[in-house]
Amino acid sequence: MNRPTRRAFLGSLAGGVLAGMGGCLQMFSGNASGPKSDDESWETVSPNPFTAVANSRSPVATVGGSGRSESFGRMVDTTGDTVFVGVPQAAPDGVKKAGLVAVFETLENGWEQTATLTGRKQKRDYFGGQIAASGSTLLVGNQYNYSGTSRIPVSVFERSNSGGWERTTELTERVYVESMAVDGDTAVLRTADTNGLVDVFERETGEWGRRQTLSVENRDDGRIVRSVATDGETILVGTPPKSGPKRRRSSSGVVHVFRRSNGTWRHRTTLSGAPGSDHFGWSVAVDDRTALIGDYINDTAYVFGLTDGHWSREQMYTATNGDSSQYFGDTVAMDGSTLLVGAPHVQFGDSVGAVYDLDQPSSKNDPRGLYFTAPDTTEQFGDVIATTNGTTVVAGRQSGAGFVYIYEQ
Repeated sequence: MNRPTRRAFLGSLAGGVLAGMGGCLQMFSGNASGPKSDDESWETVSPNPFTAVANSRSPVATVGGSGRSESFGRMVDTTGDTVFVGVPQAAPDGVKKAGLVAVFETLENGWEQTATLTGRKQKRDYFGGQIAASGSTLLVGNQYNYSGTSRIPVSVFERSNSGGWERTTELTERVYVESMAVDGDTAVLRTADTNGLVDVFERETGEWGRRQTLSVENRDDGRIVRSVATDGETILVGTPPKSGPKRRRSSSGVVHVFRRSNGTWRHRTTLSGAPGSDHFGWSVAVDDRTALIGDYINDTAYVFGLTDGHWSREQMYTATNGDSSQYFGDTVAMDGSTLLVGAPHVQFGDSVGAVYDLDQPSSKNDPRGLYFTAPDTTEQFGDVIATTNGTTVVAGRQSGAGFVYIYEQ
C-alpha cells in the first residue's frame, strides 16, 4: 500500500560524526500529554551527543538548475514511484507566475520528467505552491505568500489507466491554501476561508466531498494553524503562537489531535512540549500511531505515541549548540519507522542545511542518529522534502536556482 507523502526533510550524503556538525543532538524522555506546568522536568536519556557515523548516500537523480524557475522545488511530494515538484513562479505558455507541477517517474534510463501539470494558467495563480500526494491521487493548490496572489481552486489529479495524470475535479472553490495533507480517501485543508481549524474532505464511491470542519473551544487563543498531517485515521493540527505583539499571542504552541470514530472525526487531546517550547507545532507528521512534532525556534523535535487510546510523549530531540539557530524542527516527516527532522540553517563548510534521520533507539543507553547534508554547495538544503516507500526527495538552492535531489533506499 502506498503511503501518502508527509512533508519531509531528509538530506543527502555526508560521512562524519554528528558532534562535528554546527551542533549535536541530545535526546530526552517523557511520559505525559497535554499542557504542563513550568516546573515540569525532563529525564535525560543520554547526556552524550549522538555518535553514529552517517552512511554515505548519493542521489540517483538531480533535477532543476539554472534552466528552471528559481521557485523549482518550493514544494515536493512523492508516492514512491513518482516525484512531484511544485514550481509556483513558472510561466507556462508565457503567463507570468501562473505556476506548474513537474512530474518525474522512473524509466529505463532512470528518473525523467514525464508530465507537466498546469492549472487555469492565469497570472499570479502560483499553482503548485501547495501539493499533497497519496497513491494515485495528487492535490494541487497555491499558497498566499506572494503579492497579488490569486485565489484558485484546489485541483484533484488522478493517475489514469494509461499511466498519465488527469485533472478529475476541484476540491474547493477559489481559496488561498495555507497547509494541506492527503492519505488515501481523506484530505485535510487549512485555507484562509476556513471557519474552524481545518476542513476534512473524503472520497466515497469515487466522489470527493466536504465531510467536516474541525474546531476546538477557545479558538481565538493567540495561536494560528501552521501545519497539518494525516495518516487517514488521525489528524494533527499544529498551532504555534501568532506573530505580532506579545499581548495578542500565546506564549507556547500546541497540537490538536483528532481521530475518526464511526465515520466522525472527534477531538481527542491537545499535545504540548517542554516548558518554553514557544513554537511547538510549527511542523507535524503522523504515521501509524506515532507523531513527530517540531519547534524550530528551540531547535527541538518531539516523538509522541498512541497506546491504549492515550497519547504520551516518548522522546525529545534537541540540537545542543545553543547559539547556532539550526532551525532544527523547521520541517519534519515520517514514513513508517523513519523519522526525519530538517535543519535548513545548520552550517557545513560552504553549504547550509541538513536533515537528521532519527533512528528509534533499541536501548536508552545507546541512542542512534544519522545526519545528511547536500552533495554540493547548497543553500537552505532540507527546508522541503518528501519520503514514501523508499524514495526520498529533498530540495535545495544554489545561487538562486532550485535543485531537487532524489534518493532511493
